[in-house]
Amino acid sequence: MGNNTATVVLIDDSAEVRELLKTQFRLSGLLTVVADGSDGVEAIGLAHRHTPDLLLLDLSMPSMDGLDALHGILTVSPHTRVVIYTGFESHGLAERALELGATAFLEKSVPIEQLATRLTEIFEGSPAPTGPPTLQAVPDRPDPGPEADERDDDQSVLDEHLEQFREVFEEAAIGMATMTLTGTIVRANRALGDILLRKHQDLVGLDYAALTAGQGDSLATALDEIQMGVADLVHLEHEVYGAPETRHVRASIAAVRDTARQPLYLFLQVQDITAQRAAEQRLRISEERFRLLVDAVEEYAIFMLSPEGIIVSWNAGAQRTKGYRADEIIGRHFRTFYPIEQQEARHPEYELERAIADGHYSEEGWRIRKDGTSFWAHVLITAVFDEAGQHVGFTKVTRDITSTREATEALRQSEERFRLLVEAVGDYAIFMLDPDGHVVSWNSGAQRNTGYTSREIIGQHFRIFYPPESQAAHHPEHELRVSLRDGRYEEEGWRVREDGSHYWAHVVITAVHNDVGHHIGFAKVTRDRTEQRLIEQEREQTNIALNELNERLQQAAADQSQFLAVTAHELRTPGAVLRGSADTLSRHWAELGDQERTGLLEGMTSSADRLGRLLNDLLTASKLDANALNLRPVRTSVTALISTAVDNARLAKKGVDIQAGDVADVDVMVDPSRYGQVLDNLIGNAVVHGAPPVTLHAVVDGRTVQIRVHDSGDGVDAAILPRLFERFATADNVRGSGLGLFIVRELAKASGGDAYYEPATDDSPGGTFVVTAPLA
Repeated sequence: MGNNTATVVLIDDSAEVRELLKTQFRLSGLLTVVADGSDGVEAIGLAHRHTPDLLLLDLSMPSMDGLDALHGILTVSPHTRVVIYTGFESHGLAERALELGATAFLEKSVPIEQLATRLTEIFEGSPAPTGPPTLQAVPDRPDPGPEADERDDDQSVLDEHLEQFREVFEEAAIGMATMTLTGTIVRANRALGDILLRKHQDLVGLDYAALTAGQGDSLATALDEIQMGVADLVHLEHEVYGAPETRHVRASIAAVRDTARQPLYLFLQVQDITAQRAAEQRLRISEERFRLLVDAVEEYAIFMLSPEGIIVSWNAGAQRTKGYRADEIIGRHFRTFYPIEQQEARHPEYELERAIADGHYSEEGWRIRKDGTSFWAHVLITAVFDEAGQHVGFTKVTRDITSTREATEALRQSEERFRLLVEAVGDYAIFMLDPDGHVVSWNSGAQRNTGYTSREIIGQHFRIFYPPESQAAHHPEHELRVSLRDGRYEEEGWRVREDGSHYWAHVVITAVHNDVGHHIGFAKVTRDRTEQRLIEQEREQTNIALNELNERLQQAAADQSQFLAVTAHELRTPGAVLRGSADTLSRHWAELGDQERTGLLEGMTSSADRLGRLLNDLLTASKLDANALNLRPVRTSVTALISTAVDNARLAKKGVDIQAGDVADVDVMVDPSRYGQVLDNLIGNAVVHGAPPVTLHAVVDGRTVQIRVHDSGDGVDAAILPRLFERFATADNVRGSGLGLFIVRELAKASGGDAYYEPATDDSPGGTFVVTAPLA
């Protein structure tokens, strides 16, 4: 190359791409590469240092992306022609690059052998930028002629897959976009434009921070976390800037990384949560209205207790019922309202314990007003928990029912008529107990519920209705003590019929006193709620099943979305490197040095292996889905299968320690080609996600052979274990399509075997993948 060639600076975060371009430009004799760098900050410095004729600039790079760097480049070197060179499709990027000062826009799909010529045409055909820049028209790729038909056939596989990805992206109901690592939008779908109240094509080239209505610092922090590897997925809630009415959205930003875990670009999903936030606001307003309502109620004492039983709120009804003003009672323990004997028996504390255990506690009993008078109260205590399930206190509702109790006592005068009524009730077991708990009366509902006739049961202790463990714990006697102490006892629990079967019962035991206050026994009301309980349990199980199904569907959608994004990215770069390297070697073999040839050949081998594995997995998965996989099992040597797989892996993974251990010399009935694919996938999985050495063993287990694959990695993350062999499941969301282990299991099952994973042990710290096959 002479001194008359145009000078160029290369800026791309892929060292592999930069090396290929430098070699190609040198061979072309048209351009002189004076420097190269990996991000926008370096681009500005190199432009200032070299003032090149051309600067070839990638878009998505760490620290500073291409669009952000444009102004700085042209400020320090105004005569440099900046050409955007990116893997992103234009979709409005070209127009945005024009606005910022770029001279031309080239996609990386441009054939590498044509790039030097196009850059030279851009340099020679455009004046140095002295005023508002103009975007140079880049010539269409010339007709390659019939000799390129075979290469076009190979490209069609990639084109078809990319077209499917574009359809999913464009037609998705959720807002989606791809962004550079610094947050510049490079592609947006229609749904995102609808959410942000802009045309989706107008979003291209915008910094997403400008759309977050003041949340730019939060966005910057989130992007820093992704670039530093702290997180692969971040969330941000913000209002939409410029919306005529407040609109809230939730943005989820995911990093798409290469096989070295370096971020390539960002994938953005945006959901409109305005309705959700409005519902939350309505709930807050409703809660405030409820508070005002509670404060206005005078018939009921309604107040809150802390978890320790300290009064923290007080309404007008509480002051009317108990006589205390709020400033006199708030901060005191609620035992203040109980007779001294109940305080000494720690009955208030018992009520709180029952409320926590059962969710609520209800009773009637004597309570004390501020002036020392007693009143008969109906009390309901409910345990209160926050959204996280943390116990935060109790609500207590008390009503003065002294007059009601007096009326009830008057009604007792009609006891005989009531007894006749009770006898006729068939749905409730209603009977009396003496003070010691022996049955003294029996109605038709009791016989229907328990199976005992009155002759069989009267005179027996009511503990006969309880399971043995409740009898051993003296629970029946406890119920009577509580009922005598508090006036009544209420619970739900298991009871036993005469035939030994169990039923779920709602029970209320009431202590009965005569006119002069002497205790004469208990009234017991029991209702069989077995059917209702079974319905409730079935409903709970159904809800659990639906929630689990919904989670699986959401995971499947997330896996497929990640698969599409990673696959699209995985296909583009190796295809370009493979094509460019092959053409360079074909045309300039004699001009290249050994190191250049070796570097290009190794890049071709790596890229071809990468494409081959992905396409083979996609084809196999497609045939599995369509039930079109035609297996041809024959008697096959296990030793031959493992030897072939190890030899292939050693060729593909040079320098990686892959070996065959103890291998049983037996034959299996499998399709050798497909079972070879199973072993290739297992070895590839161990190399990519584990650590060498990788060792294969084969042992006979009954009528099957176990082929066991070990590596020295850290084993499988517990989080991925439940989905390890499912479609699209990946441990790091970057390396691989998520189809390899799915194909392993499906092919093994189709061959009459199975595949599974054994967790790490002392002998195998990286865990073991096992695939089985039937003996021949």
